[in-house]
Amino acid sequence: MEVRSDPFESAKSHFFDTSSWGEFCDVTLTLKQAWQPDRGGWVKIDDYRCRQAFRHFMNLLNRAVYGSAFRRHGKRLRVLPVLEKGEVRARALRPWECGASGRWHIHCAIELPSHFDAITLENMIRECWAKVEWGHGRILVRDGANAGWIDYMLKDRQKSEFDGFLDCIIIESLHNPIADA
Repeated sequence: MEVRSDPFESAKSHFFDTSSWGEFCDVTLTLKQAWQPDRGGWVKIDDYRCRQAFRHFMNLLNRAVYGSAFRRHGKRLRVLPVLEKGEVRARALRPWECGASGRWHIHCAIELPSHFDAITLENMIRECWAKVEWGHGRILVRDGANAGWIDYMLKDRQKSEFDGFLDCIIIESLHNPIADA
């Protein structure tokens, strides 16, 4: 009897494999619901703007951590990012309204650079996120993350905003060199 593995599950375990990583932090970055540019009307956040904000954040963070080696030699932090939209679970809402709205946020795993400790990286994350115009002040950074955090990031809940599961992964910012090989 031949056992076939699910290609989707195989791809997930390959891209989100942290077995070759050193210590890493789990990070949750919250985004503003809307933003008002100079004297303009309010602009609501969407999937595209979330991805842009995270890409900008990672450029700032990589530059802060690696300096000119980021630009000149492509040195980057290992990062696994997933985009979610929180569910609203207020009792005042009717059952069909629950989950219809909520705050966009990004869960990610970021490997601790060898020349930094967790506190230094957390401070840099906070400084860089504060420079992102869509960045909200609510940030959670915890060191000592493990495979349980990766499983949590890949949960199905809070992914209803997307057509398919892969749509919630911020592929353009995902950086896991061992998985790329």
